[in-house]
Amino acid sequence: MRRRSFVRASVFGLAGIGSLAGCSGSTSTPPRESDVFDELRVSSGTLEVPLVEEPVVESRADVEASLDIAGSGRSIVGTARGQKGGGRGGGATGRGAGGYAAAPHGHHGRAIYHGDDDDDEWREDHRDEIEQYQAAHQRVGLAYLGSDDQYSDDPPGPGPVDWDETWSDPSKQTLTYENVRPGWFRVGSKLEADQGTHDFGWEAIDFEVTEEGTGYQIENPWKVSPRL
Repeated sequence: MRRRSFVRASVFGLAGIGSLAGCSGSTSTPPRESDVFDELRVSSGTLEVPLVEEPVVESRADVEASLDIAGSGRSIVGTARGQKGGGRGGGATGRGAGGYAAAPHGHHGRAIYHGDDDDDEWREDHRDEIEQYQAAHQRVGLAYLGSDDQYSDDPPGPGPVDWDETWSDPSKQTLTYENVRPGWFRVGSKLEADQGTHDFGWEAIDFEVTEEGTGYQIENPWKVSPRL
């Protein structure tokens, strides 16, 4: 994967981020915004995981101290506007297929783990603290999490799990995985600052693979991100 110049973007405002839906009244920090994975798909029995070539991620940390070069001043584009819905959708009883429809949704139609109706208000109040940075894929992992019942009973929180397969410094734009079967999976990417040493941790997508005719399809994807 070619290396890219670091981009320091202006912070999100209401026009750029929209509102993330869920129940109101939360005082918790929202999950961070990021753009890491393109649309997941199963083709001829093979799971395809397209990586965003130039991933971006929000942070409130002092990332600039670790950067090798100064920001270019270019703006980040392509941030999706959230959609309003009902219910938080996060937590051990809220995920799985049952909580997907009621959860807030964002980029690629993915449900947002721990998304909340008050997230836009929190962001407005803390807009001077949030920056968006270009990142690089340091490591990607994929794991089978179990059946629908197993996943719904105990879905993992943000971060790495016991990966079935990993890719270090992936250079391919689309990763493939052959051991596809019905149930829940997680794909995650460990991000580091592009042109720097800051560790952003893991961004993950949980998704269900279901049978469709003689093949498989992906349903109920969840974006699982750490809080800001």
